[in-house]
Amino acid sequence: MTEGSSAARAARMKATWRRYNEQVAQHEVEPSLRIGISASFTANSLIPFIGAHLAEAGLKPAIELAPYNQIFQTCLDYKSHFGAGCDVLILLYRLEDIVLEEIMSFLHGDAEAFRRASAKIDTLVSALTSLRDSFTGTVIVNVPPFPATLPVHTLSLENPHGLGTLHRSLATQFLDKVRGIKGVRLFDLDAVQRECGLAGSFDSRQWYLYRQPFTDQFLLEAGTLLGRMVTTTRQPPRKCVVLDCDNTLWGGVVGEDGIAGIELGDEFPGTAYRDFQRLLLYLRQQGVFLALASKNNEADVWEVFEKHSGMLLKREHISAWQINWSQKSENIPKIAKALNIGLDSLVFIDDNPMEIEHMRSAQPEVHSVLLPEDPADILLHIRSLTHFDRFDVTQEDRQRADMMRAEQARETLSSSLTKEDFRRSLELRLDFFSAQPEDLERITQLINKTNQFNLTTIRRTLDEVRHLAKSPHHRIFGLRVSDKFGDYGLTGVVITEISSDHAFWIIDTLLLSCRVLGRGVETSLLAALADEARADRATEFRAAFIPTAKNAAALSFLPDHGFQNVDDNQWRIALSDVPEICSSVTLIRDGKRKSDGS
Repeated sequence: MTEGSSAARAARMKATWRRYNEQVAQHEVEPSLRIGISASFTANSLIPFIGAHLAEAGLKPAIELAPYNQIFQTCLDYKSHFGAGCDVLILLYRLEDIVLEEIMSFLHGDAEAFRRASAKIDTLVSALTSLRDSFTGTVIVNVPPFPATLPVHTLSLENPHGLGTLHRSLATQFLDKVRGIKGVRLFDLDAVQRECGLAGSFDSRQWYLYRQPFTDQFLLEAGTLLGRMVTTTRQPPRKCVVLDCDNTLWGGVVGEDGIAGIELGDEFPGTAYRDFQRLLLYLRQQGVFLALASKNNEADVWEVFEKHSGMLLKREHISAWQINWSQKSENIPKIAKALNIGLDSLVFIDDNPMEIEHMRSAQPEVHSVLLPEDPADILLHIRSLTHFDRFDVTQEDRQRADMMRAEQARETLSSSLTKEDFRRSLELRLDFFSAQPEDLERITQLINKTNQFNLTTIRRTLDEVRHLAKSPHHRIFGLRVSDKFGDYGLTGVVITEISSDHAFWIIDTLLLSCRVLGRGVETSLLAALADEARADRATEFRAAFIPTAKNAAALSFLPDHGFQNVDDNQWRIALSDVPEICSSVTLIRDGKRKSDGS
């Protein structure tokens, strides 16, 4: 990023934040996301960049700042600064603000200085642990950057075995220990410094006048990264990248140049396209579908995939495609339908400006990305996209594209059988289980992205789900489904609230992936949940259906399963009236078979 473009972007984001605060002041916007920041330096100048990113993402933040250099106090009593209603706490520190005395002693040859500095870092980790135990929201803390206000410069000859060693050792110690605290997110401020360069990060005048050590360029990148982190806790990532082929996956036009004439391989520009394909395979491993939308002869495209030695992408990596001469804006809804996802889950990449502009006009929900003209810039440009941001990659994410191939095989089978014969032929197996800590990340994903079969569509952060998992008044269950074609993965979630006398369970959340609907899974899930409730002495379920624009698939679930409407969207059923497990399903509970379809 050039200095000019960085300055223009910083000015735009500051203006965005000013306009947003004017809307808040005029009561046009009601903030719904409370964020607290506690820093060992003056952090006021960081707020506009965080806030602008969140506002542009459609969130409505209110950002408060704790008094200067009160990190330990915030960890031990965050409510004194931010009250009880805070959703996100961001803690920012520099080593020179925490262990300055120890650093200077180390530079003067004190052999014990590192030990003392290490002990202070451990104290900070202990304070974070205390905060995590008392605060149910999102906690973000930074990896410290290289100290910028000390006598030793990064290019000093003694730096590799002097301050450089101390910084790396303390930062690694902090990083390793914080990773052991569940639910604390690491913000790599050191990486931001490397991206901007030390000279481009430190503002000596700001530091000496205001104890604010960073340049606008640094604050812009740091604030944007923090904004991305907070946004990721509130919004799911996009699920599919839809790709043009000619001059996108390879150089040249296969229909004109032939398979031997396209540019793809060990020489530039072919190397640039190959590196782009390597990035696409990485995204696929993160759970992103790959799809094709190409104006081409289909046989020509698949010949490249199957026969060109430079292709890293193979046909089996592609989950959906529309290769024809129709408008891409008409083909892209067909891709979304084939993958059972919304248009707002797609990112479209093409080298043709006219195709991009037409897609933006015809399908505004799709995020359309124009490739750079120079192939050398493709990797850097696409790598900078934030639409696929996620904190954690689950096993289901890694298997998602392969599971889609299995689903396509199921659809082929279903077209030749009756509905009942198809159900029996699948040999469905359901594993209904009490959620364990290692399941909560995937469960949170499902809570925040499942729209169609979702009774209440209540969204929750991972930290909120972890809090419910520890609550004696709530139970969280997961459902894994598999059949003879393969594993669907963790596809169902139920969260219940238990009445104080255990007489009834309130179904707070019940959702299923659409991939498993219509096969007896819904009924069997409810039957398994009823078994759990009976074991807890309950005699009744209470539930709600809260209609949204997208959850019509769940509209009839409660009445179809015997629930009686008692008040608006409120429903009840006696556990004795809950239907039995479907005969075509084998239910596994705690590793034991409950019923089968023999």
